[in-house]
Amino acid sequence: MRSIFERLTLRILGALLLDHWRYAGRFALASLLTTTGLFTTTSVALAQSEEGTLLQGQALLGNEVLKSGTVVLHHLIGGTQGELDSVPLGIDGTFSLTLPNPPDPAVRDIYLASIRHDGVLYFGAPLTEPEHLDSIYNIQTYDTAFAPSGGADLPIEIRNMFFEFDGDRWHITDLIEVYNETGRTLVSEDPGFVWGYPLIPGATDFELGQAEMSPENITLEAGELRIRTPLPPGERLFVVTYMIDEPFVSIPMPGLTAVMELLVREPAPPMTVEGLDSFPRIELEPGTTYRRYSGANLAGSSIDLSEAQIPFELPVAWMSVILGLVLGGAGLFLLKRDAVIGNTQKATIDLGDRKAALHRIALLDETFRSQKDRSEREHKKYLMERAKLIQRFIGTD
Repeated sequence: MRSIFERLTLRILGALLLDHWRYAGRFALASLLTTTGLFTTTSVALAQSEEGTLLQGQALLGNEVLKSGTVVLHHLIGGTQGELDSVPLGIDGTFSLTLPNPPDPAVRDIYLASIRHDGVLYFGAPLTEPEHLDSIYNIQTYDTAFAPSGGADLPIEIRNMFFEFDGDRWHITDLIEVYNETGRTLVSEDPGFVWGYPLIPGATDFELGQAEMSPENITLEAGELRIRTPLPPGERLFVVTYMIDEPFVSIPMPGLTAVMELLVREPAPPMTVEGLDSFPRIELEPGTTYRRYSGANLAGSSIDLSEAQIPFELPVAWMSVILGLVLGGAGLFLLKRDAVIGNTQKATIDLGDRKAALHRIALLDETFRSQKDRSEREHKKYLMERAKLIQRFIGTD
């Protein structure tokens, strides 16, 4: 069993291959598939005869056989197509058609058969290679039902959106796989539509991403994707592209969506996506990465994209400048601190010298007064020493 994301990736790649299919036969096949044209599952039986190759098949109506109708054989080769033959169905839903030759992939020689039921044209699968044609060719049809005037309410099996910046605007690729669970092919009554789904408000430059659908069958009206082509039971994928001015939008998601995938190609601005979980980036092609957001079983919600608020961060160059200023200021502080400490120590030393000088003056005076017979010479010496001590005391020495 493949994971949901693997299944989604395969479907995306299939849709993108369909969108970029460049064979000339694409245009002839597109003209062949008219507004009521539907492919159905097919198995094939071919028998060789003298006149050509015999194609044997059966038309089905739901789980029963289709008992009436006309099967038409179509031939597509080298970019041209045409009807080769037609036969009525047997009562058991079987038919036989003669091909001029087996399909040849080397020259894009392709066959397919169709039948109309209840106004809807159903196709069997294209026959492209002889080795694939070894069983009964089935054309599946269904009864029809009219969709409500405002479109049927159908669940979304998978929705996948690509956001890609395109110079000045955002290019959106929207892949929506709707699931018809009614068991009948839904058709619209004029001037109604089968199914509608809102797109991002303000979407412009709407384009189809599928070559086999005509512009009349899938349109953008009043901000809503509207489908007028018949929808058979089961899954049906629609691929559309459009433009929006900015990525910070609200994506409408009415009804039930089984799987939602949002892929934003980088570079892109920081954003917050409410309603989906964030997953690791993925690389869809070398050198191109996408942010991935996903959710499952979403019911009647919307996906809101808003600009993320990133905390302010200084550039590395500015951080270097600020760090230099801080270190320089710290160094200057330490230098001043050393000077203050030095001055304090000097003041402490000076204070000690003054006390010593004062003590020596007192001792000198005491000694001089204790002398009774002092000569003139001793008196002058006393005065000179006392004067020196006083000068040292007052700091003028």
